[in-house]
Amino acid sequence: MIFTGDALRSDKFGTARFAVEVDGSVVACFSECSGLAATVQSDRWEEGGANSTTHKFPGRTDFGNLTLRHGVTDSLVLYNWFLKVVQGEQCRKTITIKLHTPDTQEVIRNWHLVDAFPVKWIGPSLQVGSDALAIETLEFAHDGLAFT
Repeated sequence: MIFTGDALRSDKFGTARFAVEVDGSVVACFSECSGLAATVQSDRWEEGGANSTTHKFPGRTDFGNLTLRHGVTDSLVLYNWFLKVVQGEQCRKTITIKLHTPDTQEVIRNWHLVDAFPVKWIGPSLQVGSDALAIETLEFAHDGLAFT
């Protein structure tokens, strides 16, 4: 798959190896993705008379927030989604993170985040005279994680 179209940034900012789909449409390429995590809580049970051990049972699963960073683009799709949540709209969507080979020709793995919504946006740090990229950060909460 070769990335084209205005939903993806014109890659004057460098080569992206992550793409993000929201409800099946590619909306951005990213250079950093963190927070793909799931933790199963363990419930403890102290059985009377069995003083040498504590029984542990799997409990609820907690999915960490996903953080994405990328160079600022002219696409406002993700930012507008964030603004809807700020205004109180229930805007849960499925996000798919696609990991590509360096030449972006082949998908290595997909992570699907169920019922996701943006919870944090951080704009770029701007400094006159700096040649650093303007990096934008978006954080998403979600209710589940699967991968293919």
